[in-house]
Amino acid sequence: MPSSSKRSWLAAACAVVVALVACGVLVQAQADPLLRGFRNPPDSAKPRVWWHWMSGNITREGIKADLEWMKRSGIAGFQNFDAGLNTPQIVEKRLVFMTPEWKDAFKYTTTLADQLGLEMAIAGSPGWSESGGPWVTPAQAMKKYVWSETYVEGGRPFTGTLPKPPSATGAYQNQGGGGRGFGGGQGQAQPPPPEFYADAAVVAYRAPASDRPMSALQARVTSSGGAFDVAMLSDGDLAKATLLPAAPVGERAWIQYEFAQPQTFRGLTFITAGGGGRGFGGRGGAGGSNQELQASDDGSVFRVVTAIPAGGRTFAFAPVTARFFRFSILTPQPQPQQGRGTGFGGLGGPPGGGGRAA
Repeated sequence: MPSSSKRSWLAAACAVVVALVACGVLVQAQADPLLRGFRNPPDSAKPRVWWHWMSGNITREGIKADLEWMKRSGIAGFQNFDAGLNTPQIVEKRLVFMTPEWKDAFKYTTTLADQLGLEMAIAGSPGWSESGGPWVTPAQAMKKYVWSETYVEGGRPFTGTLPKPPSATGAYQNQGGGGRGFGGGQGQAQPPPPEFYADAAVVAYRAPASDRPMSALQARVTSSGGAFDVAMLSDGDLAKATLLPAAPVGERAWIQYEFAQPQTFRGLTFITAGGGGRGFGGRGGAGGSNQELQASDDGSVFRVVTAIPAGGRTFAFAPVTARFFRFSILTPQPQPQQGRGTGFGGLGGPPGGGGRAA
């Protein structure tokens, strides 16, 4: 056989082999539902997204643009979430939750989602609570527990009026603020938050002999900056604050209690103000705190008693006896939008006995 004929025969043979291999891959893909589904996933396997309507910044044009983009991007559905987070107004008119204009925009959304084949879900209410709405009165809304304290002498009847606990709308006791109003900040006047108070319970218990007010221990208070004393640190008033200046980056600011005799503590109330909010992107979480309670016998060498969680309130730890106790706050490397506020609290006692904010 001539050499040219051999080359033609080999080429034809190779073509047949390649065709057979390609056919085998095609048959394999058709026979393997996992591979087929991976290459062309069904709607049930495609992602869904949260779709936030932020502070009423809603228009039909924006709805249409968002949903069509989801469809083009392979997103199979969304959860509509009406929310507010100090978002500036970027539309001509905000659409307030459950107003006729808002309902019209929502109906348009459902119709368009059906036309595009997008699965739609909705949060049960505006905001983050799943239980709110402008029709919910303060008496029906979610609440926080607040308290006041009165020390009385046991063994005899008590007559008198117990001091009323705080009624401020805020994160803790009489701390103010704490709202993420519909319109947000951005220089717009906001109505004052509603206030509500109702008695829940009166609890009386025998205080342990070792449970003494901080004022009775005659502690000497010093700090790395600012001016503090025992009275202001233990009066329970969180609406008034004194700044503890931040230390340089990598160093610690501190407030120290010095006692004439060693004292034993097994609990801590630590509260901050001016930057300890719950907003998204804030610091916190396990292992993320830069705050510590330290103890020392001589005022020079300190040991760590416990880390203080970011946003910490009242928590317990194993009993520690020492003459010096120090709240120590490390200044971390600066982060975007990170506040410079730092804080302090009080030692021991029931929840109402601890600290102020700074």
